[in-house]
Amino acid sequence: MTVDKLPTRMQLIAALISWFIIWWGLQCFVIFQIFNNINFAFIDASISLGLTLIGISIIYFVQKYSGSYINNYGTRFFFIIAIIAGIIFSERLILTGLYSGSDFETMFNTTITIRLVAAFLQITFFSAVLWFLYFVKVQNEKNSLKFDAETTLRQAELIKLRQQLQPHFLFNSLNSINALVVSEPQQARKMIQNLSDFLRGTLKKDENKNVPFSEEINLLKLYLEIEKVRFGHRLAVNFNISEDTLNLKLPPLLLQPIVENAVKFGLYNVLNQVEISVNAHVKNNLLAIVITNPFDESTAQSMKGEGFGLSLIQKRLHLIYHRTDLLVIEKNNSIFTTIILIPQA
Repeated sequence: MTVDKLPTRMQLIAALISWFIIWWGLQCFVIFQIFNNINFAFIDASISLGLTLIGISIIYFVQKYSGSYINNYGTRFFFIIAIIAGIIFSERLILTGLYSGSDFETMFNTTITIRLVAAFLQITFFSAVLWFLYFVKVQNEKNSLKFDAETTLRQAELIKLRQQLQPHFLFNSLNSINALVVSEPQQARKMIQNLSDFLRGTLKKDENKNVPFSEEINLLKLYLEIEKVRFGHRLAVNFNISEDTLNLKLPPLLLQPIVENAVKFGLYNVLNQVEISVNAHVKNNLLAIVITNPFDESTAQSMKGEGFGLSLIQKRLHLIYHRTDLLVIEKNNSIFTTIILIPQA
């Protein structure tokens, strides 16, 4: 049970007032039946109720300012017994001041068992309620701290993954620029400009805030312009994007490392033109993105794993959505397919 599922303050106050009115009326009735004196029953029940409220208040303030409400069960039990004894003693002291004589002593002693039972039930009940509310509060604080710690850890892990991805792409691009500076300076300048625009766009991204799919596609196209400078006519990319996906949200910079992986496995050690396809549609309240590229199985076997970017994307999706089924990889007839599923709120 969490704090937001507990009764509100006003509901608790209303319940307590109702409880005390009912209990006061019941005590009046019992005392009247025993002594057949309505005036005495009214005063007796009122004094008993007032002393009980004082006892409950003492327990409340001890719990509030001690911070734990006497964690030892034995100590808590004797504390409650002391409160009950104080109530009974105070009742006797006050009523003795109002009613004197041996007849009153006999009347009071006749009801001592009822008074003890009544005080014990009320004090124990409200003590248990206060302890339970305190326990729920402490547990919620612990859960909140745990959630904050886990959130901070996930954010740190996401930042780490992003820092790993960006240098990976940046180093590749800088190596290509270095190779073009002498042989094709115009192409090198174009690549530098595109790289600058791409990095400027990535620096503005907030890792914790999802972006529209259309924005991610635009950034992906800018990335592909950089790659086309590297690979020229050998790189062809086809986009088949459904209109109803453009406003859907996904984590920023999710597609670039996946397409980079497609470029790596599709164009490296290949001289002919290679076509990469990027498709997107809505499926069961999921943004489904399918990226395909041809690959040479003999060449792919010499490369480690299925791509540096894909393993990091898998970790990133798991950290964000707590699911392991959002990245699917298929290999069929020399076609490498990467399927990404992004849940929509």
